[in-house]
Amino acid sequence: MTRRQRIVGLDLGTSKVATVVGESDEFGNIAILGVGEAPTEGLRKGVVVNIEKTVGSITAAAHAAERMAGIRFDSVVVSLAGPHLSSQNSRGVIAVSRDDHEIGHQDVERVVDASRAISVPSDREVVHVIPRSFTVDGQDGVKVATGMTGSRLEVETHIVTGAQTSIQNVIKCVHQAGFDVDDVVSQGLASGQAVLSGNEMELGVCLIDIGAGTTDVVVFSEGSGLHLAVLPVGGNHVTSDMAIGLRTTLIEAETLKLNYGHTLAEVIPSEERIQVREVGGEKVQQVPRRYLAEIIGPRVREIFQMAREEVSKSGYDGLLPAGVVVTGGGARLLGTIDAAQGVFDSSVRLGLPSGFGGLADRVSGPSFATAVGLVRWGAKLQPLGNGKHHGNGHGNGNLTSAYSKSVRWLRDFF
Repeated sequence: MTRRQRIVGLDLGTSKVATVVGESDEFGNIAILGVGEAPTEGLRKGVVVNIEKTVGSITAAAHAAERMAGIRFDSVVVSLAGPHLSSQNSRGVIAVSRDDHEIGHQDVERVVDASRAISVPSDREVVHVIPRSFTVDGQDGVKVATGMTGSRLEVETHIVTGAQTSIQNVIKCVHQAGFDVDDVVSQGLASGQAVLSGNEMELGVCLIDIGAGTTDVVVFSEGSGLHLAVLPVGGNHVTSDMAIGLRTTLIEAETLKLNYGHTLAEVIPSEERIQVREVGGEKVQQVPRRYLAEIIGPRVREIFQMAREEVSKSGYDGLLPAGVVVTGGGARLLGTIDAAQGVFDSSVRLGLPSGFGGLADRVSGPSFATAVGLVRWGAKLQPLGNGKHHGNGHGNGNLTSAYSKSVRWLRDFF
């Protein structure tokens, strides 16, 4: 009989909260059971600024997903966003403990934990410690060290840190909505689980996840994350530019962006016009649609230029044979891929969630990349039957101690 487990991904975005319920079997297949969305005004640039409004949005999105799935759930894997997130690479070294020098799971845990010995300011916390590769007695490039024989074990890890208060406020909102937190995952890493192939992660790829308030830039190579950064710009900045340029409301500008927006003015017929309602709602003006693209294009190209500068600053711009993958709600804008191709000297494609069953068509758009990726992350974090990985188990106890005492590492994850 096939054993199954249910995982719930909760994506806290700047403009909306999305909840996805998935079910995985022992073979790693994931079926989508339910989806829920709710607008939110409780977050700004991925950071909680109003707990009450955020809790309300979480509750609404979760209940909608429960109704569609026909089940109740009490814990979630939640996303973490915001420019406060940053990453660095580290190393750890230990002596193998067993007399026969066979490397066991405890040795792997110890060496990964040793790599956590980095200088972290008191107002920041470690979010992820992800092993990239191991070295056994000088033999590098080892992906799975368990079972090998050696006296000295080294590991290279990718460590993501975030602002302590931002992390705690996210967990507090989830708890007040009535749910426990299985794990907290940066949005960029979660989205990568949904839209990137194993080959792309292995060869080297840059993921750009454009949200409403922020843009995540993550470089993957040799199957693991190498660099993560969060830019303080996103789709809302495009909307704001349009509202100012067209002298209209943000709501009207967002509608126009989604219905008529494009990044390339030259592909819009010069005679095509659209109606724009000015602030106050009394006057309607006829505006060339091309004018929208003249506003949108420069901002979108600026976002990609900032992303390219971030990759170049990381030193990994020469390690991207698989090119660039663009996802997130901002990727829905027409001409986005063309704009990216004009900035990056590599191939660019749109990242869509793939490899899911059940109600997969309900989460097939780029705006669901993070929520769906959280489900896949949770399924890999707690595989059926072997107990190798454990979530953080953030129950309703002390947030700081529960979070900081967790061993934040993912063995053989990617």
